[in-house]
Amino acid sequence: MNERVDLSVGRLCEGLIGLRTGGIAMIVAGILVGSARAAGPDVCAALPLSTVVEITHQKLDGVRSDNSEDAHSYGCSYGGTAHVSVSVIRPGGAQAFARTQGRLSHATAVTGVGDKGMFMMDVGLIVLYGDTAIDAFVPPGSMSDAEILQIEKSLVSAVHDKLSR
Repeated sequence: MNERVDLSVGRLCEGLIGLRTGGIAMIVAGILVGSARAAGPDVCAALPLSTVVEITHQKLDGVRSDNSEDAHSYGCSYGGTAHVSVSVIRPGGAQAFARTQGRLSHATAVTGVGDKGMFMMDVGLIVLYGDTAIDAFVPPGSMSDAEILQIEKSLVSAVHDKLSR
């Protein structure tokens, strides 16, 4: 399993379950209220590899879906060793965002995308739209924090636009 994807989904889900998971196997069902729901969004279909390559200007190959229906977390990982990831939590994104924000008190607040957002270079960008949390991570490489943030904003906006239709 790719460590970056674990951190991405785990980071958002820790807000729901109150601890870092370190993996996709999460014990969230007891916290979430609700019954059987339709399958969540397909992030890989909403944000295809060609779009991610166009936004990031990185050579990426391969796409892997990373979903946890129990956690209402749906993600996609693009590329190999140094990869880009995008994850969506809905419903429950507002609760996940609030708890994650409390744990990442040193994160930088971000405006201009969603209802609110936060950014940390080693964590990525997490944005809240109503009860949907979307996070994006781009490995730093030789880019500045500002360049990474702009790319991550573009990824979050692109997947939000597709899923809002």
